[in-house]
Amino acid sequence: MMEALTIIKSLVAYNADFDQRIWQSIEGLSDEQFCADYAYSHGSLRNHLVHVASVERAWLTGLQSGQRPPHLDPAEYTTISSVREVFNDIRGQVASYVEQLNDQQLAEVLPGINLARWQVLLQITNHATDHRAQILRILHDYGQKTFDQDIVQHFWGR
Repeated sequence: MMEALTIIKSLVAYNADFDQRIWQSIEGLSDEQFCADYAYSHGSLRNHLVHVASVERAWLTGLQSGQRPPHLDPAEYTTISSVREVFNDIRGQVASYVEQLNDQQLAEVLPGINLARWQVLLQITNHATDHRAQILRILHDYGQKTFDQDIVQHFWGR
């Protein structure tokens, strides 16, 4: 029987893999396009990606300390590289956190959050998938390369 931790690690790896594909598609844009308003959800590509990073940071901090930091302000990130740096840093922190867990810790329900760790980590990965779909639409509208983000594509190594 597969351990829950193996599944969570697979989902975290899937997110990292497909996020890097997003960044490859963004490379064809200027900072102005990246930050330009878009009339859907969180607006610009920048806003979407800062939102995802901010939410992941909030959940991760909650898992580690029970605290929730204030959300990151997209206006503080004016370039693709500045967003990519904070995004990848937080994504790396999530991966490092998951690496040190065991199955028993995954099952623990955390006070103040009222969810088990595995549920929070599933929320993080599902939330990122939802926003990647929105980001892919914006990238398509900019004429950038997009892709199918089915998880089997990750499992098959494509």
